[in-house]
Amino acid sequence: MKVLHTADWHLGQKFHDKERYEEHQAFLDWLLTTIREQSVDLLLISGDIFDIGNPPNRAIEQYYNFLAKFLQETPCQHAIITGGNHDSIYSLNAPKDLLKFMKLHIIGGATDNLEDEIVEIKDKNGNIEAVVCAVPFLRDKDINYNKASLSQAEREKHILDSITLHYQELAKIVEERGYPSLQVPIIAMGHLFAQGGRHSEEEETSEGEKNIYIGNLGKIPAEAFPETFHYVALGHLHRSQKVGGKDHIRYSGSPIPLSFSERKDEKSVLLIEFEQSEIKFIKKILVPQTVHKRLIRFEGTLEQVCKAIQNFETEQETWVEVLVRLEKYNPHAKAIIEEAASKNPKIQIIRSIALSVHSSRDDWAKVYEHQNLSELSVEEVFLERCKKENYVAKEIDDDLLPLFRQLIQTFEENG
Repeated sequence: MKVLHTADWHLGQKFHDKERYEEHQAFLDWLLTTIREQSVDLLLISGDIFDIGNPPNRAIEQYYNFLAKFLQETPCQHAIITGGNHDSIYSLNAPKDLLKFMKLHIIGGATDNLEDEIVEIKDKNGNIEAVVCAVPFLRDKDINYNKASLSQAEREKHILDSITLHYQELAKIVEERGYPSLQVPIIAMGHLFAQGGRHSEEEETSEGEKNIYIGNLGKIPAEAFPETFHYVALGHLHRSQKVGGKDHIRYSGSPIPLSFSERKDEKSVLLIEFEQSEIKFIKKILVPQTVHKRLIRFEGTLEQVCKAIQNFETEQETWVEVLVRLEKYNPHAKAIIEEAASKNPKIQIIRSIALSVHSSRDDWAKVYEHQNLSELSVEEVFLERCKKENYVAKEIDDDLLPLFRQLIQTFEENG
């Protein structure tokens, strides 16, 4: 059996007010071709299908057009789609009963009955070919950790224990049903922040990757996934990588770069081939760079960045971020940079930020973390507002944010 693992599409994303429909469509078209060429049997999409809970109509149209073409134009007739922290449970789940008849399984949020997260993949004769524990993003209500009486350390332990228990209970059901004796792939999905989900400490953190729970909590170790699972297909981190050095626990990464911090990443999907329950190989299939805009960052003095822009050669449309150091304030800096870029029709300056050459490392770190309002989630805007109103961190974590999340969740579930 061949399984293709992808995640974090973020359909409908705006990149500094720039639409990305063409890039996403190019990826979806390439993905359909890849599924055909690789004779994929099962497609797994591990969360964050959309960039926001209430996505633009055009993004929704892209999603359903892909599903239609997936069924009509590829040999693969099975897909499992789980919700991420950016997705609306209500929006994903609305057509789930209809899509289930087409062997498209949607699990937008944690289910009341844990057994509903277990999906049997069957062949035309009704024989089980694979078993998938399709775990979506587990929200606050699913792990119930917002208790004022708990300390930070106690909360972290509670989150870890709750998520670990979720997978342990699924593994127990799998074993009780006798699936391991069938010698078929047993796969778990998840949308979470795993420990060790980075290449190195020196590597720049993606602006699009956020710790999902309050107070930097919720980093799940590889050991949280029972050995019952032959492969664990994760979403949330945008860089393709293993977790805890385990070859079978993987993030596929996002298919297109979602921030300038991902400009150097090779984007990919993962192809896993099983022989009965054994993994024969895991192959990273690179998404062609021509699918998406090229992202470049130029950094230095005004003279250095202008020279770099003028000397930059590319045949591909390129979005540029400029971080310029100034000896003193220059009101014409932005115009000078844009003039340098105007001579190359393939370059478009998306963001330019100026700081003094005497700025500290912390000042530059804040620049890298800087985001426009259009790039922030609803929750991030709320948190920024709380900080401006001088609420203390404990008050935000214990009282305000849990209530705000309940409000947003109610809104999403009621459409």
